[in-house]
Amino acid sequence: MRALKAILVIMGLFIAAGFVFIGYEVYNRMTDPERRAEPGAPPPPPPGGIPETALGLPEGATIETLVPSGSRVVFSVRLPDGQGDRLYVLDPRNGAVTATVTTGPETTTGPEDARAAAPRQ
Repeated sequence: MRALKAILVIMGLFIAAGFVFIGYEVYNRMTDPERRAEPGAPPPPPPGGIPETALGLPEGATIETLVPSGSRVVFSVRLPDGQGDRLYVLDPRNGAVTATVTTGPETTTGPEDARAAAPRQ
């Protein structure tokens, strides 16, 4: 019976020490201004707001939908004249577009176009 009481007291002390440690870590993380939310996250924007991000869209393009996805925002853009659609992944912390997916007709040059554009020797 005495051993059971000793084990119970020791476990209670471990639980109390765990709560003290968790409280200490929460306090440190809340009061540390240099701490980032994610490792490898981009630096915060400069004071005064996020710089404007130019997407280079043709005239007549419209933003269709906005969907939050974790710490990013995904939005689709409908291009005019049946050119297709684009999906952009935006990081709202710094305004950077981290990925772009385009649908519609392929815009790469064919092999004959590449030969014609190559410099002659």
